[in-house]
Amino acid sequence: MNDLVLEVLYKNTLTCPECGSHQTVEMLSLESARIYECETCNEIIQSNEDECCVNCQYGEVKCPSQQVKWN
Repeated sequence: MNDLVLEVLYKNTLTCPECGSHQTVEMLSLESARIYECETCNEIIQSNEDECCVNCQYGEVKCPSQQVKWN
């Protein structure tokens, strides 16, 4: 039997939908961020109802809880 090795990523790069800037953020394993303030333009970014959080919607990778679900 093969052991499943799972590496969950806790850093993400968000892209602001308003100004297009990229920001590296830490993702917490038990918390999903529905709101994030862009460090460049100070726009409040909110995830829509189709995504669980701003990391899943505007990030390069899904949040830790979604990463685990995919494997």
